Amino acid sequence: MRRTLIGLAVGLLLPVSIAQADIASDLKADLPVQTVLLNAAKAKVSIDEALRQILDTAPDQAYAAITAALQVSPDQAANIVSVALDKHFNLNPPQVVSAALQGAPDKAGVIVPTAIVRSPGYYTVPIVQRALADGADGSKFLPQAMRTSPRQADSILTQALISAPGQTQSIMKAVIASQPDKATHYVRVALDAKAPAKDVLTAAFAVAPRQAEDIASVAREKAVPEESITSASKAANVTLASASKVGKSGSNDSTLVGGPTNTSTNPISAPSAGGGGGGGESTASPN
Repeated sequence: MRRTLIGLAVGLLLPVSIAQADIASDLKADLPVQTVLLNAAKAKVSIDEALRQILDTAPDQAYAAITAALQVSPDQAANIVSVALDKHFNLNPPQVVSAALQGAPDKAGVIVPTAIVRSPGYYTVPIVQRALADGADGSKFLPQAMRTSPRQADSILTQALISAPGQTQSIMKAVIASQPDKATHYVRVALDAKAPAKDVLTAAFAVAPRQAEDIASVAREKAVPEESITSASKAANVTLASASKVGKSGSNDSTLVGGPTNTSTNPISAPSAGGGGGGGESTASPN
């Protein structure tokens, strides 16, 4: 009985030891990392366990191994990124993300949020910046990244819009669709980041048409020209009731841009055509 139990134990441990030996020998033989991973898969070794062994045995091939692992098993993106960012391996999170995206760019929506969760908070913005710099579609991962790190959501969005201004409209659509109750807040964040106003507003109007008037109000507060607001609303097929009121008044809502001219402060002389303007020197001529 004892011999039988020992035999079973050896039988269970043998495949693992053989697999470890195969991975080590494959690496020693300078086989491509992808081939090493495929051989490990044939030996019934999970992709995350194979990656661990490679990172331990050949740390100089760490990032190439991450790319290869994603190419071999893209559906295991979360596990692969989690293994790579284990503190034991001390790898750079933005570089891990870059390597992972090279292997499976269409998995950005899994790779980036997983990396954010598995990394110290001060890496969040650099991770997002690196992903965008590598050409990742921000609309695929920013909503999840912002929900994953709500305290850094504004910083994430700001840096994303600065890093990828060409993606402004798609990013804003995805972010607002994900959190429609924060539409006006994120419009304000985007305009503060100097993102293209028309793209910001077109996206916001299209995704949150019921909040159109509030969105337009934020735009006017941020001194966006009325023609840009109107153009964006038309592009999104949204009608603004406030636009006609502003058009009739002939200005960008004077109550938001410095307030109405106060003529009661100088009953003797009329204000100049350009408004009070802060410190005019005209005085009433004595008569």
